[in-house]
Amino acid sequence: MLKIIKSAISIINDNATLILVIITAVYAYFTYRMAKIMAKQVVADIQVSNVILGSNFIEGWFKERLEKQPEQIGKDSFFEFNLLFDVRNKSSGSGSIDKPILVLKFTNDGFECTVHPKTKSYSWHSVDGNPNVREQEVTDFGGTIFLRGGESQKIELEYILHDFDDEALKHVKENLSSLEYYLKFTDNLGENYLIKISDIRGEREVHRG
Repeated sequence: MLKIIKSAISIINDNATLILVIITAVYAYFTYRMAKIMAKQVVADIQVSNVILGSNFIEGWFKERLEKQPEQIGKDSFFEFNLLFDVRNKSSGSGSIDKPILVLKFTNDGFECTVHPKTKSYSWHSVDGNPNVREQEVTDFGGTIFLRGGESQKIELEYILHDFDDEALKHVKENLSSLEYYLKFTDNLGENYLIKISDIRGEREVHRG
């Protein structure tokens, strides 16, 4: 009889241990799920979409100059790009991203050059109505895009490629057919992003209406 009782107690203990393991596993799972949900509420989740780039390089005037008068494209030349995209914070926590850098990558040999967005404008004004005395006024647009939780914005940025080095100039003149465009930026958590741009249009076509 005593042996039967001990056997029953052993079975109960084994089952209790199994039940405890199951309860602990379930608790750990739901704790993990809750932690992920809470993290989404306090950490920004910023998404970039609907990216459109306007480029001088696909416009008729540039192609004609490249074909008929390539010598006119030199180190003093400059070319403009206009970028449109939507940005949305899917979380309830505030966050930001750097204004994206435009990366020009030539797939034939992997050569890259980068163009930073225009973040300041400069203008000159006369002082006290005196046209002979002028001062420069600088408007700083900032280098980041800040979004509150759930906020969306439509962004337009301008880029100017100038001050060519020899290698960049050579690639623009000789390897334009292998050119691809990318956006590179970092968020406020230090995560780096590289997005290929597939919608490329003439620079004059790409502006917010």
